[in-house]
Amino acid sequence: MKFFDWLETLIKYLAGLFLLAVFVLVTAQVASRFLFNFSLAAASELSIYAMIWSVFLGAAVAFRHNSHIAMDILLTKLPNRARHLADFTIFILLVAFLGLVAVEGHDLAMRAMRQSSPAARIPVGYITMAMPVGSVIALAFLCEQQIQKLLERPKS
Repeated sequence: MKFFDWLETLIKYLAGLFLLAVFVLVTAQVASRFLFNFSLAAASELSIYAMIWSVFLGAAVAFRHNSHIAMDILLTKLPNRARHLADFTIFILLVAFLGLVAVEGHDLAMRAMRQSSPAARIPVGYITMAMPVGSVIALAFLCEQQIQKLLERPKS
């Protein structure tokens, strides 16, 4: 699906930019400490926030490719019909979990907008928003994956 391919590419670039920001910020902090004998507190804080965004965006892409660590030893031993039922049950549980994380994460982010980070003085809600955004994207990729499985499964 072209939209999801485009979305994945966009997310990969954003996650990469956040990782680049982590590298630049940490390098700047180390350089300022050792070369100029002062600490950039905001750089340390911002690098942590960039890493948080990178992780949640990367996790969403991992959902698309089914790349998360999984214990499928029992699943592979099941007969075909039971495996499909177990797979669908896992899908429903993941939808419920990601939906809960998205809703509760959004509520948390909205409440956190009133609080500012100590050094960078940005609303904490912008950092916390990584949780619901990553969950919604993961949910979209998970649904795409499930639809593809249903379309590809032979009729019996």
